[in-house]
Amino acid sequence: MRQRVIRLHISDTADVGQRFVSAWKNAEGNSGGADDETHLSFIGLKAYLSTLTARRWDLLKVLNKEGPQSIRALSKLLDRDYKSVHGDVGKLMEFGLIVKRDDGLIEAPYDRIISDIRMAAA
Repeated sequence: MRQRVIRLHISDTADVGQRFVSAWKNAEGNSGGADDETHLSFIGLKAYLSTLTARRWDLLKVLNKEGPQSIRALSKLLDRDYKSVHGDVGKLMEFGLIVKRDDGLIEAPYDRIISDIRMAAA
């Protein structure tokens, strides 16, 4: 079974460039047997931590466990106010970590999130 995977990286601009070239080469020769994998790079630890706060991780975990939800339902499941959950949903959508479906429900499109933090880049 293919899994949808996103790998989060803390990188510098040179590392992002190398990853792009590598992805391009892999796409040219892809045989289609691997998991569907996406990469998201943050320039520095501060950008990573300001985007992926503890509350936003909780939101991702709830979506993964409970499946697609409305923002109101997420607010209840997380025991948080609607406005703050709405803001977190917007930020996570901006980075592609969650998506809004045609029926208006919010979902986490990945089966696994793998975070790679290298001390040199952090």
